[in-house]
Amino acid sequence: MTVRIGVIGTGAIGEDHARRITNTLTGGEVVAVNDVNTDQARAVVDNLKLNARVYDSGHDLIKADDVDAVLVTSWGPTHEEFVVAAIQAGKYVFCEKPLATTAQGCQNIVDAEIAAGKRLVQVGFMRPFDSGYRLLKKAIDAGEIGTPLMIHAAHRNPTVPETYITPMAIHDTLIHELDVFRWLLEDDYKTAQIEGIATDSPIWPDFRAAYRVNVIMDAVEQSHAKHCWVPITA
Repeated sequence: MTVRIGVIGTGAIGEDHARRITNTLTGGEVVAVNDVNTDQARAVVDNLKLNARVYDSGHDLIKADDVDAVLVTSWGPTHEEFVVAAIQAGKYVFCEKPLATTAQGCQNIVDAEIAAGKRLVQVGFMRPFDSGYRLLKKAIDAGEIGTPLMIHAAHRNPTVPETYITPMAIHDTLIHELDVFRWLLEDDYKTAQIEGIATDSPIWPDFRAAYRVNVIMDAVEQSHAKHCWVPITA
């Protein structure tokens, strides 16, 4: 059986997913695409030689009878809208992170899935499947490094597109740590604090965005603190 997939959002990530579905994986076919930039959607169809229809509306793509599952790789703030629509249409949906850009948006998706009565949503967090992270998880679980009391993690992006703005450093970048820490430590968050840097400071002339996030996790007797500086080169 071939799963017929509709892709909403054909930027760099969406195009890469479509390429993998078409050229690397088996059992799936991209039959529909949509993007706020219709010319970009058409370009992806041409570049990958897809037998796919270009839709002007993501909602029309979701409703299409020949679309079995939906891949949401559009701009983060649109994820909630399209994921909820896919759930309400009874279609499986793979959503690139973030699931939504607000806690309420995420809760709305969870509520919609519960109302649907079955699991339909998967989020694109890949680090628990990465061999390096799996080795780290194995070492922590085996007690090879003792009980973790503090974690330091950092992102350093040498370049980002002009469309990358400061909130995306949390929604699209730090979100990986927020996901993987819970898995690595089998713990949950208790508090969070964010500190920002003035990017017009002469001390940081090449930074578009930089911040540190401290999170305390709800471990018994001990807390885990996570510090993350994220320099974004302009």
